[in-house]
Amino acid sequence: MITAVNCEGNGLSSAMQEINDRLAQQGVFGPGSPELALYEQRLTRFFEREFRRHQGNPQSLDALGISTADGPVMEDTGELMESHYDERPEFFAAFLDRHYRAYSMAWYGDSADEVHASTVTLEQAQRDKFALIAGRAGIQGDERVLNIGCGFGSLETFLLEEYPDIQVTGITPSKVQIEFLQQRMRDPADVMSSGRFRLIAGEFDPQSLEQIGLASYELVTSIGVIEHVRNMKLLLECIAQTLVPGGRSFHHFITSQAPIPQFLDPAKTRISLYFPGGRVWPHGEFLQHTERFEPEGSWFVNGMNYWRTLDEWHQRYWNGLTSLYGPVFDAQVVAHWNEYFSLCKAVFAPMDGSFYGNSHYLLRLRGS
Repeated sequence: MITAVNCEGNGLSSAMQEINDRLAQQGVFGPGSPELALYEQRLTRFFEREFRRHQGNPQSLDALGISTADGPVMEDTGELMESHYDERPEFFAAFLDRHYRAYSMAWYGDSADEVHASTVTLEQAQRDKFALIAGRAGIQGDERVLNIGCGFGSLETFLLEEYPDIQVTGITPSKVQIEFLQQRMRDPADVMSSGRFRLIAGEFDPQSLEQIGLASYELVTSIGVIEHVRNMKLLLECIAQTLVPGGRSFHHFITSQAPIPQFLDPAKTRISLYFPGGRVWPHGEFLQHTERFEPEGSWFVNGMNYWRTLDEWHQRYWNGLTSLYGPVFDAQVVAHWNEYFSLCKAVFAPMDGSFYGNSHYLLRLRGS
């Protein structure tokens, strides 16, 4: 355990210097340090070699013996919540944007150069991301929307604030997120208390469809969810059952330009330490599932957007150590999350974000 000393009169900077020194003695270095910069550079070079090695892989996962049509919609959900999403709210509040609490990529620009040149805040970049999604999803403002994996209600907040006639249902299995959203719904000053938001506690799967509502929504969305999906075919079948005739579905999730086999096996990557059951699908795979849907649009979002988001989160997390953990904290806990931010940044940075980023997909229900 580490004890942070805040000498009277020296203020926060003195406390942070004390923390930096004590963590450094245990080999834990934060953003801005030469040691962490060198480590992240080496990680980035490693992933760049891996990505270039896999560039020629076939887009079809069948050729690699990987199925997207077996098992449950998601797996290891309980472990995922326990190890990550059910961290205490103060943890996420330490680094996420202050308004939306969006735990997904912010948007700074179409190209790596635009991302680097952008001067907007994280808060504005998250709003710009939601505006981009709303435009690509074709939101008119009077839809009934189902958002799968609603998190802390970030997309819901944007939609309810921007569109006074929209109605949004969010679903999440996270106990921490549910409690947070229920508190917001009880606050008369919060847009979540408007009566236009409905919260469902649980997983999105065949067993939950009647509670969610069959043929009830003009639009179904997800942001940062399909990385946790095992059975893509079953997911889309379930989504189809919740949509009205002519309904649309829009999805935002991490993808690579070509399949990387070890990223499709949750047991073979270090990132599984943080996201049990997580996968990174190749950009073209989602478009192969056309049994119930007609693809209407797809976009690859340059990965430097997520690199910059993660870098901002990393800085905020480190700068908030004193308020997050108090005077006594465990260096192993700090090292765990410090490694998380560095590891994630290193997978988005190679090739100027052109290989590993996010994808957007707009689908329309067939036969309507």
